[in-house]
Amino acid sequence: MYKIIKTLILGASLIATTSVAEENLQKATNNKSVAEKAAKELANPNTAYASMTLKLQYFGGYEDGGSSFNTTFQPVLPFPLDNGDKVIFRPAISYVSSDYSVNGAEAPSGVSDISFDLAYATSFGGDPTNLIATGIFATVPTGSSDLTGDQFAAGPELFLGKLSQQRIYGALNTHQWGFANNGEKDDVNRTGVQLIWVEILGGGWTAGSAPQMSYDWNTDQAEIPLNLMVSKTTVIAGRPWKFALEANYYIEKDEKTRPDFMIGFNITPVVENQLANLF
Repeated sequence: MYKIIKTLILGASLIATTSVAEENLQKATNNKSVAEKAAKELANPNTAYASMTLKLQYFGGYEDGGSSFNTTFQPVLPFPLDNGDKVIFRPAISYVSSDYSVNGAEAPSGVSDISFDLAYATSFGGDPTNLIATGIFATVPTGSSDLTGDQFAAGPELFLGKLSQQRIYGALNTHQWGFANNGEKDDVNRTGVQLIWVEILGGGWTAGSAPQMSYDWNTDQAEIPLNLMVSKTTVIAGRPWKFALEANYYIEKDEKTRPDFMIGFNITPVVENQLANLF
């Protein structure tokens, strides 16, 4: 009898252990699937995922030496529509900590002006992998006295892209004109182009390049970086988190005021857009 009971207990233990192992394996598999889906969505400018990105960026190689550090907070808030399209709101605000000089004068530190874009995101040509978004890109003069542009700025935005299982590529084009200028600076007149190429590597990994280029028509000055980035999306406590490293090397810039390079680390949790429930 004792042997029978012992055998039954051992068998039950093995069954329980196997069940727990299978449950853990299923959970790990589900987390991997969620992470891979989130990695692809977060690489897509027309994403349906709401997120809160914290960007930590170190800039170095100024003409007279020194460095600066930018901390940027940028939520992405998509509002899904009944037809499957989306309205996407992306505000951004930065705190700039400067430790360099320009022509002997110390560069300012403080809060930047708030910028945002508001875009209508859809597809075209009857193909959901053909991405397009149109909207406005604007800046509001809310920054510290030494960093604000002392004016509003706004202009059109256009994104065109292509989505597949392996990659996402496209271009985000913007232009801004300044108005309601209360300062001594020229009215803003600047064009921006961000080229995007992201490879979906599987397992929540992505790698690619997304250089943010600009041209200032007031000074006839272009800024062109070489950009590389790599990211990993994983599930923590049931929520997808994206961790990314990126680097810029500026091959064209204002030599007196701009750095040679930037190294950045970005943290992006996926969140629920509570505001979407209001519409």
